Amino acid sequence: MDEELRIELPIETDRLLIRPLRIEDAADLREAEDWIQEKIDRFERDGGMSLWAAVDKESGKAVALAGLQWEEIEGKREIDLGCVVAKHAQLHGYGTEASIAILQAAFAAGFARVTALTKPDNEVALRVLDKLGFTRHGETDLGENHYAFFSLASPV
Repeated sequence: MDEELRIELPIETDRLLIRPLRIEDAADLREAEDWIQEKIDRFERDGGMSLWAAVDKESGKAVALAGLQWEEIEGKREIDLGCVVAKHAQLHGYGTEASIAILQAAFAAGFARVTALTKPDNEVALRVLDKLGFTRHGETDLGENHYAFFSLASPV
């Protein structure tokens, strides 16, 4: 069962080191410490599944949160790709680079499918998901938020 699968961290790309979040990353990402702590708590609670820090190897600073976390989507427990690039680091390809590496790690670990949610008007995320090969399945609600819903099946 997918819930028993794990992703080994760190994951490395040419420019990024993807590792567990630390509370100090909040400053680099310009995010609230309580939100970062929520992701750290989820990591500990859900066997390492959460958003992680994507750190620029050159600067040593976190430029994005990216990872896989369990979500309840349309009544089914799904492993969901998430990526939030810090505003000051956007449009440098960090989100795409991190997402490709995370998807490769997920499928190598044995996950059969990965989902993704984004706001229906988030043009950048919609382009990235299209580039990554995700299929759109319409829209759904998660909590009080409305999202476009996508999935990508393992290539093997």
